[in-house]
Amino acid sequence: MVKIFTIIMLLCALSCSENEDSANTEKIFVNDIEREYILYIPESYDGNSKLPILLNFHGGGMDASGQLYISDMRSLADTENFILVYPEGLYGLWNVSLPSDSESKNNTDDIGFINTLIDQIASTYNVDTSRVYATGFSNGAGMSYTLACAMSNKIAAIASMGGLLYMHTAQNSKPSPVAIMSIHGTADYPRPYEGIDNYYYSINEMHQYWINQNKTDKVPEIISFNSNGKTVEYHSYKNGTNNTSIDHYKVIDGEHNWLEIQYKDSNTNQLIWDFVSKYDVNGLR
Repeated sequence: MVKIFTIIMLLCALSCSENEDSANTEKIFVNDIEREYILYIPESYDGNSKLPILLNFHGGGMDASGQLYISDMRSLADTENFILVYPEGLYGLWNVSLPSDSESKNNTDDIGFINTLIDQIASTYNVDTSRVYATGFSNGAGMSYTLACAMSNKIAAIASMGGLLYMHTAQNSKPSPVAIMSIHGTADYPRPYEGIDNYYYSINEMHQYWINQNKTDKVPEIISFNSNGKTVEYHSYKNGTNNTSIDHYKVIDGEHNWLEIQYKDSNTNQLIWDFVSKYDVNGLR
């Protein structure tokens, strides 16, 4: 069994090495701390057209290359023509709290990091700064929520996978309307669907928060379908300010993974892109 595992990991390493030239590790200094991110520019980029940016955040204890492995969107970036970025958290973690949060044990300025990262990419490439999107897994999904709360002037839409909205950040932010999509399993143990008391909102409480911010319909449209042997409930709260919406895929018995679902001939990565790309910072495009 160990030999088989070793062979599989070797094959993965060889596969990744073949694509090293297609995704470059970049460095940037924020508050005198060196930060890194993986940058992928689509093959069609010629500098003549403004391209949107999609930030894809790894989970806690992971890194940028690990997130690229579980959620490889490079081929999608080529077909849909967007700049793809995998930021790396300091010590493998994202600080989802605001500087005002006295309860937080993490004081890394990740909001400042992402602000600076966006500015650096925009200074080098032809970027549509009204179309910056964020997605992520677990702690990285939590970072996407934080950006929606604290940087709604720059973040047009987000998609969360197995992540929760940190209560202090939400309660101490006044975001403009931001389109929100989430995919979450009901059997997710590290990020429970019911939330974590005094720290993270439940999925339903998260919906209520963004219903209030976006002024969407209070009752969602619900469609049930089967995907990969699981029942999925698709909830959509529509008609928000600037036509923003809140979309949610509730995966019955889904666990704490990058959940692969198929809906209307689209896989998870395509569903994420199809949702966020409908918006810019002013709402529905």
